[in-house]
Amino acid sequence: MVRIINTNDNPTERKSIILPFSFNYSPLKKLALINFENNPDTKYIALEPQYFSSSDTGDGYRVIAYRNDGYIDVYDDLYLKDDNQASFDVVGKGLKEQLQVELEKTVFEKDGGCLVLSFQFIDKYDREISLEIIEKTKMKSSGLNLLAPVGSSTEKPSYLPLFFLYDFDFIRKNKTEIKLTIGERSHKIDAFPYKIPKDFQWRYYTRYSLDCQIIEFASAGQKVLAEYELINDSITINDNKLFFSLDGSLEKMEHQSEAHRFLVEFNPGFPDIRNLNVGKVYNGVIEIKPDPDMGTVSGKYSLEREEEIVEITMNMGDGWAPVPDSLFTKLMFGKKSIFRSWPKDYYFKQKVNLASLESSSFWENKNTEKIK
Repeated sequence: MVRIINTNDNPTERKSIILPFSFNYSPLKKLALINFENNPDTKYIALEPQYFSSSDTGDGYRVIAYRNDGYIDVYDDLYLKDDNQASFDVVGKGLKEQLQVELEKTVFEKDGGCLVLSFQFIDKYDREISLEIIEKTKMKSSGLNLLAPVGSSTEKPSYLPLFFLYDFDFIRKNKTEIKLTIGERSHKIDAFPYKIPKDFQWRYYTRYSLDCQIIEFASAGQKVLAEYELINDSITINDNKLFFSLDGSLEKMEHQSEAHRFLVEFNPGFPDIRNLNVGKVYNGVIEIKPDPDMGTVSGKYSLEREEEIVEITMNMGDGWAPVPDSLFTKLMFGKKSIFRSWPKDYYFKQKVNLASLESSSFWENKNTEKIK
């Protein structure tokens, strides 16, 4: 059955559209990644504390523990309300176990330009995991804007992971106090892998952002597409605003938070799948644009109709075009760097039955096929 969703009570200029895909805006606000692969634990090689804040999730912390076997364990604060396990599909081999624990001594903030990060909890092996990092240098450090290569090694992605990290930085070595213990053993965190000082300061490989913009674009799976009532040229769905041309083609999708914008543009507009000519191929360009100083992720889309079946493909073949603003970022974001190239391996395929609006879609990460 086709669902009609009313978005406005204005009776003028009504028509309906079918939306094949959309995006979700995550309430993840802060994250850090602490690697200790050179001095590993028997179970874990890295820890990733995250901080969430929204009316749906509440205010709370999560720690992702990266396992030696490529999977992850997830430890959620008792106060955190988030059971979206699909969000872990883009992390390594995926989720092994998710638990709620009492996360204590949680601090994740800057004090006078210096990071203070700490947490403590009991893991599923009945060991206390405790971390404390306190920067104390008086030297300044300039953050950078980064599209994190979260999905580069994902074997079975369920969406395109767009983790835009603003004011991203690496922990400084000078005068920094670090204590990481797992059970009875202390661990040294990994040093920065290249002999390059950032802002004339040596670094650890531990990196962080207190200003995250996380988007799950075009979630894959089996579903029946909804039919939306279009008023004039736009609709709003879950705080995301969509703009259409007169013929029903989707021209852009937009979300504006307090801190950042997120914009997806189609050129030409992504056509209404019910108005396609049988046998004709429709091609266009897709551009994903966060704030201007974050750069652009771009690629191509294609549609083709055979009888009542529409096939949709998208790929991010142009990758990420950053906006480097220093010698360090120019070196870090070189043309062949993983930061720029990883989206190029992401391909989206979708089939829609126009009679029933049943949809089947999936993402492929060609990079994992190359590795195999």
